[in-house]
Amino acid sequence: MGYQFRMEQVLDYKQQVKDKTQKEYIEKQERFEEIGYELYEVLKKKETLQSQQSQRMIDGDRIVTLQHYNQYIDQLDYQVQSLQQRLQHARENMQTAHERLMSETIDVKKYEKLKERQFSRYQYNSKIDEMKATDELAVLRHTSNEIG
Repeated sequence: MGYQFRMEQVLDYKQQVKDKTQKEYIEKQERFEEIGYELYEVLKKKETLQSQQSQRMIDGDRIVTLQHYNQYIDQLDYQVQSLQQRLQHARENMQTAHERLMSETIDVKKYEKLKERQFSRYQYNSKIDEMKATDELAVLRHTSNEIG
């Protein structure tokens, strides 16, 4: 009879939980990156508009045009604040998912280590049993040779 880890189903379940947690972590990480990229784009747009506004002021553009630039920049400021909050929230979600992933990974490793130890014990006991059988066989042969 071959070796059978008695907690194989628990190990399989823990592995499934770990895989699911890993997928969640990857999704949270991607979401964080998406929001970060969106924030970067808005900040880049704001910087471009501010430099255009400065140039228009130097060129002596109309006040109405400059006011429109200011309103648009104010909207971008509001958008930046909103994105920064969403980014912080996404970062926290990603960190929480990472902590859960690390915990699940540790659990799986514990069961894998237990499986390794039990397998080593199984191999050791099998070797002992084999040696006993060999010894018994040698004794039987020796006894049958003396009798016969």
